[in-house]
Amino acid sequence: MRGGFLHSKLGDRILDKALWRATPDSIARAWLIGMPVTMIPFLPGQSIVAAVLGFTFRANLLVCIGLQYLSNFGTAVIQLPLCFFVGRLVQGNRPSAVWDEVSARDWKYIFQHPTYLAQDLIPLFLGAIILGAAVGVIGYFLILNWSSRFAEKIARKKNAAAK
Repeated sequence: MRGGFLHSKLGDRILDKALWRATPDSIARAWLIGMPVTMIPFLPGQSIVAAVLGFTFRANLLVCIGLQYLSNFGTAVIQLPLCFFVGRLVQGNRPSAVWDEVSARDWKYIFQHPTYLAQDLIPLFLGAIILGAAVGVIGYFLILNWSSRFAEKIARKKNAAAK
């Protein structure tokens, strides 16, 4: 890679081990960056945004880009209503009223009337930002906690084997 096109444009930083090697810190940073980007619906070029942010903050690029594949047509059935639900809750609506609205609504009219689409995009994106940040932060700390426990377990086994 040294001397190649990417190396000439991005410099030695593209060869940084944290970007390519799976260390607990770089994977945790990748999760912290990748999940909020994944949760934002209808974001064209999610992989590019995640790769640029991962490169900037020295996160594992493979995990950053790989997380973007969690956002697909199969997961949208769960992700979009959940984001909409959280967005409406944050806007001050009661949970039961939002649940009734989501379950009883005919979603076909949204695409026929752009005013309804604009009204519904605000809670959708608001919920996506909140859920993405929450899942990202929770995952970050869980990964760091798991990796430290795993490292302690390995250290204990090595100490027991050395005795």
